[in-house]
Amino acid sequence: MIRTAQTGVLTTNAGGDVVLRRLLVRVVTGESRGVEATLEAGTLVIGSHPDADLQVAERTVSRFHAELSLLADGVRVRDLESRNGTFVRDSRIESVIVQPPAEVTVGKTRIELVPADLPAPEATPELTRFGALVGRSPAMRKAFGVLESAVPLEVPVLLEGEAGTGKSAAARALHDASPRANGPFVVFDATAPAMPLPKAVSRASGGTLVLDRLEAIGASAAHQLVSVLDRRERGEIDLRPIGLSRVDLRRRVEEGALRRDLYFHVAAVRAVLPPLRERREDLPLLVAELAQRLGHPGLGLGDEELAPLRHHDFRGNVRELAHLVERSLSESVASQRRSAPPPPPPSDDGLSDLPFKEAKEQLVDAFERRYVASLLERHDGNVSRAAQEAGLDRNYLARLARKHGLR
Repeated sequence: MIRTAQTGVLTTNAGGDVVLRRLLVRVVTGESRGVEATLEAGTLVIGSHPDADLQVAERTVSRFHAELSLLADGVRVRDLESRNGTFVRDSRIESVIVQPPAEVTVGKTRIELVPADLPAPEATPELTRFGALVGRSPAMRKAFGVLESAVPLEVPVLLEGEAGTGKSAAARALHDASPRANGPFVVFDATAPAMPLPKAVSRASGGTLVLDRLEAIGASAAHQLVSVLDRRERGEIDLRPIGLSRVDLRRRVEEGALRRDLYFHVAAVRAVLPPLRERREDLPLLVAELAQRLGHPGLGLGDEELAPLRHHDFRGNVRELAHLVERSLSESVASQRRSAPPPPPPSDDGLSDLPFKEAKEQLVDAFERRYVASLLERHDGNVSRAAQEAGLDRNYLARLARKHGLR
């Protein structure tokens, strides 16, 4: 965890709002009742020694009794081999993660852990772009705000959203805008890894490790990943993890399908990218952006062409929209080419100055283009019917059409 400009750990709460996570640690029994300390980042040691972060002057409390670590969605309580033990409820523990508000007992002294979160600085409300992602809808502006807040920090980030919503693009933008931009950007697919995890971790050193498809990670891979992230937290590995999931990982934890400690390791900051059907007001902006990327700046779709898109379910989200825009623009450009008058054939005077072979090629090219353009126009671009009329092989006619820019 990294301390921000305001003290605290940057994370997201249950409502999805970015907060600065802090914890009030207060003694509630015994002679030290009322003694308290604030855990803002890193760890806090409880013990009877004057050097302990929270000094508890009780006989049953060891000099350095227990350690608290602040995580994104909880607090790790670890016993430091104390004489009289550390307890959560009635169970003696070695190490456990609890959700504040909670109470722990060191020796015979009860200590309460109380959330003391602070609101994080609000992001620019006018922000409509983050890397390759664009959007003006409230849901996208909220996601951009979370991502922008996370850029300068070293905290892990969890990106959730359906397939095609832009999680990979968001991860890339986070890396490119971060202090690790000059470091490696490595993607590890949790379902079908192209390389073993240790190799991916090694390659990502000094940069960013993207953990894709976390919702489907197997038990063995999850065990390895938790070990890696534990080592990262202790400063033994230098990388920033960014997790990607197509579903709400908290639900997977509640169902027992995902390790809780794995979730804590990757969800310091959590951003949800909404499906396209929930932000249809972004369609004109997205279409214009996609057209520009396809090499047609300033070319978009009119209201008549956008109308059916506003009722499309977009199960493939922005990825599906990109395919639709590419197909629509290709058909539009092809139609414009077909309607353009063919260039006149070269004049005889010009051809007579050329070598015979070159002059013949120019005449043949001009004939082919005029002939194929007229043929396709008569058959509304249907290559099969046009080839049948001309007595040509369909594939040969298609190659001619592509050669002369008619398809």
